Amino acid sequence: MSMTSTNLQQPARPSVRKDGLISLWGRLRYRQPGAYEAWLHERDMTIITATLMRLTERQLNRLGLSHKTLALDVEDLALRAERDAQIGREVLELVRDDTPERHAIAAE
Repeated sequence: MSMTSTNLQQPARPSVRKDGLISLWGRLRYRQPGAYEAWLHERDMTIITATLMRLTERQLNRLGLSHKTLALDVEDLALRAERDAQIGREVLELVRDDTPERHAIAAE
């Protein structure tokens, strides 16, 4: 019996995690706690800035942005979003507390 190419099984390829190869590389390179998260943040800010750079100045102006300060504007938007999320978490924490004094503070 001769073996044909259809009878040969191809070796199994290693599976890539759902985040992709670039994400796996980032996790391996930045093994220190927080370093991977910082790398992801920097990568995301770069991708967001590059995407916004494709817009015209008029389109950016409609969003309150400008090509001249786009990198700073994107960082400012990210900081503002994080601040808003933190405020939301604090408000929910105040509302979850059952003491009447906390509800009065939350209502203000």
